[in-house]
Amino acid sequence: MTKDSITIFAPASVSNVGPGFDILGFALEGMGDTITLSRRDGAAYIIDPVGVELPEDPEKNVATVALRSFCNAVGYDGGFLIRIEKNFTPGSGLGSSASSAVGAVFAANELLEAGYSREELITYALDGEMLASGNRHADNVAPCMLGGFVAVRSCDPFKGFQIAYPKALKVLIIFPDVPIQTADARGILPREVSMNQAIKQSANMAGLINGLVTANYRMIRESLHDELAQPYRKKLIPNYDAVEKLCHQHEAVGFNISGSGPAMFAFFQVDNDLTVLKEEIKGLYQTKGIACRFHESGINGRGVEVLN
Repeated sequence: MTKDSITIFAPASVSNVGPGFDILGFALEGMGDTITLSRRDGAAYIIDPVGVELPEDPEKNVATVALRSFCNAVGYDGGFLIRIEKNFTPGSGLGSSASSAVGAVFAANELLEAGYSREELITYALDGEMLASGNRHADNVAPCMLGGFVAVRSCDPFKGFQIAYPKALKVLIIFPDVPIQTADARGILPREVSMNQAIKQSANMAGLINGLVTANYRMIRESLHDELAQPYRKKLIPNYDAVEKLCHQHEAVGFNISGSGPAMFAFFQVDNDLTVLKEEIKGLYQTKGIACRFHESGINGRGVEVLN
């Protein structure tokens, strides 16, 4: 029986992950987009945002740009109503555009019974991501689609692989209320780097992957350093160095910027109680009159999924 509507959940994600600039990302639990895609008469796409302001012009919304790209590929010219409910803020550095783009194409593939694999769908989701950031980078899209930790080798065509990680690893997202646009955060980065920086970045990436696969927490902490973007982007985030210091004082396994910021992430072992740490960070931002939110999460190994 043909379905007329489907509801899916597309998780938020952390990208860049230390030395994995535009390469490495992972999906989060309990944060993301709930998207309901419904067939409608005519050929128009109608956007129904819930709880957040989003572009309602289909040419300017990442979800409908990705959706149209996919529908053109499968030869479907019908219309849709797309209801997008976000439980996190766009521009947070947590893959908001990727969640919407992935959710839209995944829902359409299921609803139209097109039979594309998750890996094949990434290409169409990247068309939406391109609209948001001006760059076809898959380190949010791929983990949102596939789940877990994903390393991206290329985007066109997509080539990547999932990385094993310790199940006792959890992440704390620290989100100060400071807007940063992905395009702006890219604009401050240098266009060229030295050979010495490239070697350090490669060594850190190798160490991070080894630490994740072998559950070597010391290796993860020592390798979770970014030579290319973090030194520039951290200047856009108030109290960055102080927050990093506090996290390490509370036995963080590693710390860095999530995506382009302002969100930051810190790895901890799952039994670490972070109540005191969160109060300390909150107090740090209160002195500057900045609100700060938190999200504790395991690593989401499922990726985008059907709710009903």
